[in-house]
Amino acid sequence: MTTESHDSFDRRDPPPRVAPVGDSVPRHGAEERSLRVDGVPLPPTSPEEAQRLLQELRTHQVELESQNEELRRIQAALELSQRRYFDLYDLAPVGYLTLSDTGLIEEANLTATNLLGTARSSLVGLAFSDFILPEDQESLYRGRQQLWSSGERQTIELRLEPAEGRPIWVRLDTSLAPETTASPGRWRIVLTDISASKQSDQALRRSQARLGLAAEIAGLTFCEWDPNRDTLTFPPNWQRQMGYAPNELPWRLSEWAEFLHPEDRERSLLALGLFAANPGNHHEIQFRSRRKDGIYRWFAVRLEALRDEVGALERVLLVHQDITERKESEDRAIHLARHDALTGLPTRALFEQLAHRMIAGARRSHSQLALLFLDLDRFKAVNDVHGHEMGDQLLRGVARRLRETFRSDDLVARLGGDEFVIVLGNLRDAEDAARSARHLIAALTPPYRFGDVELQCVPSIGISLFPQDGDSVGTLLRRADLAMYHAKQISPGQYQFVTEEMNRKVQARATLEERLRLSMKRGELRLAYQPVLDLRSGQVTGVEALLRWPQSDRSEITPAIFLPIAESSRLMHEMGQWVLGEACRQHLAWLAAGLPAMPIALNVSNRQFHHPGFQEQFAAICATAGVEPAVFTLQMSEETLLLNLESSMRVLAALRVLGVRLVLDDFGLGCSSLSELEQMPLDGLEINRTLVRRMSATRSMPAIVDAIIHLGQALRLEVAAVGIETEADLRFFRGHGCYQVQGFYLGAPMTGDKLAAWYRARPA
Repeated sequence: MTTESHDSFDRRDPPPRVAPVGDSVPRHGAEERSLRVDGVPLPPTSPEEAQRLLQELRTHQVELESQNEELRRIQAALELSQRRYFDLYDLAPVGYLTLSDTGLIEEANLTATNLLGTARSSLVGLAFSDFILPEDQESLYRGRQQLWSSGERQTIELRLEPAEGRPIWVRLDTSLAPETTASPGRWRIVLTDISASKQSDQALRRSQARLGLAAEIAGLTFCEWDPNRDTLTFPPNWQRQMGYAPNELPWRLSEWAEFLHPEDRERSLLALGLFAANPGNHHEIQFRSRRKDGIYRWFAVRLEALRDEVGALERVLLVHQDITERKESEDRAIHLARHDALTGLPTRALFEQLAHRMIAGARRSHSQLALLFLDLDRFKAVNDVHGHEMGDQLLRGVARRLRETFRSDDLVARLGGDEFVIVLGNLRDAEDAARSARHLIAALTPPYRFGDVELQCVPSIGISLFPQDGDSVGTLLRRADLAMYHAKQISPGQYQFVTEEMNRKVQARATLEERLRLSMKRGELRLAYQPVLDLRSGQVTGVEALLRWPQSDRSEITPAIFLPIAESSRLMHEMGQWVLGEACRQHLAWLAAGLPAMPIALNVSNRQFHHPGFQEQFAAICATAGVEPAVFTLQMSEETLLLNLESSMRVLAALRVLGVRLVLDDFGLGCSSLSELEQMPLDGLEINRTLVRRMSATRSMPAIVDAIIHLGQALRLEVAAVGIETEADLRFFRGHGCYQVQGFYLGAPMTGDKLAAWYRARPA
């Protein structure tokens, strides 16, 4: 619609009237003019001629009246059209403005007045720029200048600032008025309210910005693959993330595959092909893709099918999430789980996995392997004298030398404590393994210096060979461990191969372990009880529960043989739980038989004491049996308590809360630090039976035992002597103030029923 017809009049003025043709005045004049020629009257005519002329005049009058009727109809239609035009003009959904060359408003329709928020009567003569936000004035000025300079229509988007209300976004379509011949001149504006679309655009941009931010935070990018044409499209954010220019992006799937890591290429293409062939539920693949800088990034890619209107696969959407940091964290977690935190060497679990692969490879290639098991001599003394922190530094130093000594394809691991293991591949013979052992001893023997402290810790090494000494990791490890102990017995700093005799011992040990496991399952173990007496009163102050393994021929396998097997085969924890449960049962049986409540001493092994939840399980077994934990005395060795002093202190404190009596067992054989001993919440200590037996054989031993007794008394610990075999032993300890004694001379270990009978038979 245009506004040109509106320039010459206003819809409030009535249109000019057109005179009817049949009016009598014009007709009379015409008749008079028809009787004259150049002002001279015509001569009279004949009646026939006059009649003819009259007929022509009447015919002409009819024609004129018909034309006049047509003009009146056209005029009515024109007036109707004008009314409709002005209705449309005023009620149009867009605003119309006519401006002067100076930008003053000359005409405005109703929509324009509504947009400007000003009545039409007040609007004419105002500057249009007064209704525009100050920051958008420059846009209007530039648009007007371009209109006047080019004469072509211009489109401008800006914000109106009406008299009331918030700013309104409008689009201005400007053009010169048709009658304008010079520049500047009158010009017209069509105003379209675009607030809704602007708000939608802004909302869309904000939503896209939030989505982009979320995608950026989540590391998401997108690309699309058209399997029908085998074409790929990449959005700008993918280009920015990967660093490629648009002309460097792949076009075909085969080109895209070149960006993938070689290890991921084949399976990723296969997954895409299978998804395109059967686009069901979403599918996820993971691969590494190369950035422009050559660095590979890990991506988790979700595949989604984009279908056409009939449901056929049109494109495949690949939603990429950068998971590089997650993968690196997972790798670090796996590394930490499989590598020793102190030395960085593989742990036992990873060692067994890698060693198994090495054995499988050697089996296929018919080659030999050697497993070197090493233990550091006098390492415990380092911890005891210099502290665990210095011991940790020493272990790190040993690990560093091990890595420097062996090849990259050899396997070096830390099993725990001061035990390390090395697997050597591609050996020619046993001499290669011996040469490596000598080289290893030479590398580890020189002193280690840490500040002002110099430490020396030589290794003892046991060597087992594959396939001669075993065809599995476990077998080779056990036999090398046995050979290492044999080397340690010969002399520290030596190596020892597995021998046939050792193999026979290993086989016998494995057989014994299986028998022990079966006996535990059948309930064939027994407890014997040895009384503890007070030399001052002669009364029984308690009993020690001793584990026995009776055989079908009425013989027994001594604890010195089967307890180390139980400890190394991880049967000890289960065995300890059985011992506690059986001791609870016997305690209740003695009470039922009329005996007084006698404290029962139980020996706790290294593996038991440091088992997670040991004290909780101890309390639970007592509660289930209905026995107070205070009935029991727990005896732990120095080695057990000093293995991890901080952990030991926590366990001892928890047991003390339960009311359990705590005793240091076999005191005198270890290298206890007196400061550490004083910190422990102990109730007593036991002098080792070996020291008691050697008192008569060694001149200095009585003085050592006397010193131990006085040490215990100084620490306010109750001192007990174990292994009293003679009257002389009894007199010695009575004379030195050690009154708690135990031994065969006073009472042999016996069953619970026999102990009850023995107790009743004693003189009151």
